[in-house]
Amino acid sequence: MAILHYTESGQGEPLILLHSGGMSSAEWTPQMPLFARNFRVIAPDHLGHGRSPMVAERLTVRDMGRAVLELLDDLALPQAHFVGSSLGGAVALWLAVQHPGRINKLVLYRVGYRKDVETHAGTRDMADPAYWRGVGMHKWLSNIHQPQGGPDAWQEVIGRVSEALEPATTDHAHDLEILGRIVQPTLIVAGDRDPVAPLDQILEMFGAIPNAGLWVMPYATHVTATSTWRAESFALEVARFLQRREQ
Repeated sequence: MAILHYTESGQGEPLILLHSGGMSSAEWTPQMPLFARNFRVIAPDHLGHGRSPMVAERLTVRDMGRAVLELLDDLALPQAHFVGSSLGGAVALWLAVQHPGRINKLVLYRVGYRKDVETHAGTRDMADPAYWRGVGMHKWLSNIHQPQGGPDAWQEVIGRVSEALEPATTDHAHDLEILGRIVQPTLIVAGDRDPVAPLDQILEMFGAIPNAGLWVMPYATHVTATSTWRAESFALEVARFLQRREQ
């Protein structure tokens, strides 16, 4: 039986929304009603996030991917569209490589195809509670991660994310040859100034995946404003891609 907590709305083809590290399914709140106009939208909390439990001492992309597969099986969904944000994109990419038959169309948002020392530096910075206090989000994080062990549990959650993407041990370590085997229509969405998913790596990924589209958001770092003023345009563009008929 699936252990991931999830929210669901809408009807139509199934669409799985995988949130970024340190967040929860609440990340998709601005887009859920928009996607639900055309899709059956399912937004789980990753392992060790929100209301979903941890299953091991260390968080890994592989375990997160397997938990998503269990959720698909529990919902009797042989296949679904996937949209993955940052760490959620790493999970979606792992699924595309390891279990391609479960994915219909794929959206990789704010994520490259591998972690190295430079890109992990930004991830490590976001594992510092001071970062989130500085941007005024620590109270929100404390609230959504209360089920992980109380009001201070969010600090452990963000630390797990950095560990899951440690370059020497992470499952998020693909190469261009492997990307060339991804047959699903894929949309890559990135900011043009994102140090966590740098544009040169995004362009390599775009060139390697055979049936890929690319949307680069201007003047955008890892924070792309898709939860605020870009929320509607993001949902509309992704929905257009998912509904586009393949030639």
